[in-house]
Amino acid sequence: MTQAQRRQWGSDRRTAPMPPVASPASDLRITLGRLGMVVTLLAWAAYIVVTVLSQFVNRGFQGMRFTSETTAYVLIMSFLTFSSLMYLVARQGALYRTRAHRRVPRAVIDESFDTSLPTMTVLVPSYREEVGTIRKTLLSAALQEYPYLRVVLLLDDPPVAREAHHADALAAARGLTAELTAFLGEPRDRFAAALERYETLTGDDPATSDQIRELAAEFSWACDWLIAKADREVREDHVDRFFAEQVLGALAADFGSVAAALASAAEDDESTLSRSRMLQLYRRLAWTFRAELTWFERKLYASLSHEANKA
Repeated sequence: MTQAQRRQWGSDRRTAPMPPVASPASDLRITLGRLGMVVTLLAWAAYIVVTVLSQFVNRGFQGMRFTSETTAYVLIMSFLTFSSLMYLVARQGALYRTRAHRRVPRAVIDESFDTSLPTMTVLVPSYREEVGTIRKTLLSAALQEYPYLRVVLLLDDPPVAREAHHADALAAARGLTAELTAFLGEPRDRFAAALERYETLTGDDPATSDQIRELAAEFSWACDWLIAKADREVREDHVDRFFAEQVLGALAADFGSVAAALASAAEDDESTLSRSRMLQLYRRLAWTFRAELTWFERKLYASLSHEANKA
């Protein structure tokens, strides 16, 4: 941030995304949550008592109109207080759940992919979006670790642009999927070949130390490749930084931790990895980079709607 730039007062100063699993709530937060509910109920009761005493007991009956207006006002305030109380109750329940929740281990998730899974199509609508934004969105979707993933860019731009910069942007958007397919080509081909080599091995014996080291080297290569690509990303604003650090960088860090764990297991004579677990890890590498990317432009077809929306 340069000297001329100023942060808006009250803006969020966090630069890292929220964690996928919330940290367990402390005793202080739980106590404050309970105190908030008690204070809300006591404040509502005090308000009702003060209103009834001041409007009815002290002043007496002042006609049906006054009584109806006061009663309606009390009901409105009661509903608003009830809404606040329900928020506090829901928040308190969320705090309790953070203590009870346990994240599913990665191995269990990988085991769920051993079964036959349906294909998944990710639709990315675009109407005169910036090419850089489209690229980041497509690549973020393509790097999701799902075995049969198809990412489709839905272009809603007018096929015949009146202005030159719109025509250039449309042409660039049309070529993005081919560009990103080539971008992912090296790791896709490398890990597909590595998976095929391991799948052709016979026997169900646990992996040897050399096989574990080879798998660790593949994860380390994936980590280095992602870091190199992240370093080459242009970082002009917070979106660019988020993509480089939290999409490419976070995935690289995850692969790096797996590589370190595998390297440590290879040096430990007592550590073993089953063939099924090795296959899961090889498939994870292969599936991460093999998404199919394509595009579709509905306004090129006379039979489809040409309304100016992201259909």
